Amino acid sequence: MVKKRAFALLLALLLACCRAASAEEAYRMLKMGSVGDDVKALKVRLYELGYYRTDALNDIFNESAGPVIENFQYLNGLTMTGVADAYTQAVLFSDAAVAADGQRINAAAEMPAEGAGGDGQYRFLWENCYGDDVLNAKKGLLSQGYYRSDDFNNAFNAGMTDRVKQYQQSLGQTADGVLTPDQQKELLGERSVTGGGLAGENTVELPPLDEEGYLIDASQGAFVYSDFASGYWYYIDQNLHIEIVRYTNPANHDLSWYETEIFCKPGIVWTSLLSQGSREEGHNFEDGMTIADRGNAILAITDDNYGYRWYRRHHDGDLKYQQGVVIRGGEVKADAMPDDAYYDFPPLDVLAYYPDGSIELYYPEEHDAQDYLNMGVLHTYCFGPILIKDGQVNQRLYSPGSRTLEEEYVEAAARQAIGYYEPGHYLIITANGNHDSRTGVVMQWMVDMMQKKGVTHAFNLDGGRTTLLYFMGQAVNKKENVNRSAMREITSILAIGTME
Repeated sequence: MVKKRAFALLLALLLACCRAASAEEAYRMLKMGSVGDDVKALKVRLYELGYYRTDALNDIFNESAGPVIENFQYLNGLTMTGVADAYTQAVLFSDAAVAADGQRINAAAEMPAEGAGGDGQYRFLWENCYGDDVLNAKKGLLSQGYYRSDDFNNAFNAGMTDRVKQYQQSLGQTADGVLTPDQQKELLGERSVTGGGLAGENTVELPPLDEEGYLIDASQGAFVYSDFASGYWYYIDQNLHIEIVRYTNPANHDLSWYETEIFCKPGIVWTSLLSQGSREEGHNFEDGMTIADRGNAILAITDDNYGYRWYRRHHDGDLKYQQGVVIRGGEVKADAMPDDAYYDFPPLDVLAYYPDGSIELYYPEEHDAQDYLNMGVLHTYCFGPILIKDGQVNQRLYSPGSRTLEEEYVEAAARQAIGYYEPGHYLIITANGNHDSRTGVVMQWMVDMMQKKGVTHAFNLDGGRTTLLYFMGQAVNKKENVNRSAMREITSILAIGTME
């Protein structure tokens, strides 16, 4: 109590000293190198509000003062400069100031006039910071696999310090437990990325296109561009427009991903290509490129690989493997949904594709095969999990006890997902990963990417070593001259467009 009274008295005396003669200039600008009683008063006030953790404060505005000021400015909605201008000080010494724990000193007090909003800014974060930015950083750490639960509060605690250090070590940076603005941008997906491999900028000269992005003059055939080194691939005709761009992250050279945007007119539909061999089609194993070549596909991607689960159940006798509801071209291939207590991976969510090009997503318990046939579904792909449904993130991803959360969700791996905007407009995101070194992305990364792209629905497809992005005879996400015999064999593939 005596200590608090002493500080209150000191604060009052220092405030009296630092007031300027005129009301218009009540505070001078305090910045690096400033010295005086007003600097001391500034630090004492910040200590009382919890921004400093020690009362051993001097009257010098040094390097450590800037980040403390930024923290105060952030929580008080001010422009983050690290400099205590007149308005920052006016807020600091008012009853409307927000303390380091996020609480306003006087909830009824009004902020001084002429404030500047602080939305979208980043401050330095360290242990005992509070705020929505701390919460967002925790979510970013979850997306990178450093947390296994999303039960978060807005406090930067000791556990978060440990995880931040691990994250910094993975980047090859100083592991001091202090999150810099650049590291937060990295975590939250606002990191600097390079599109198109080494080129960094799209310099591909496209032919004349109409307002919808389709080829105007098709007399010379489709426009095709394929450059593995630059990281760009195009196919454009009068009915189909495909653009593939490879992205890399300078902060993590092991990570690359491909964004494939597809536009097509009515009548251009996704087709399901099934493996061929001695058994029923779709129950054999071939490399995906061979399957795609046979179908003369322009673009093909991994699907649910349902034949693998059939093989494991019927030939290996492993009864845990369920195919789910599988329909191809209006023909039922499997109708075996698990019971309600099923928590294995994949969760057997359903992507239903309709003849008009629309996509709907369903949970396993919603429909059986006959229901889908009655609804007019052309194909169903039974894998998942659903990432986004009707614009909202699938909360089942975070359900306690789900293997999706406990194992598959937090493991870094190669992944592929399809996003849907509207009939005829789709997005494929393919993230590379190395099975042995466990590089790749966690499921939350894919959720975040799809959410930022604004898709209506997003659905996880088979990944890991089966992940394939095929474009006109080339495995885009593999080595330029990939050895097909070394590729993992699959049982089916999803394709769009047919080469003449």
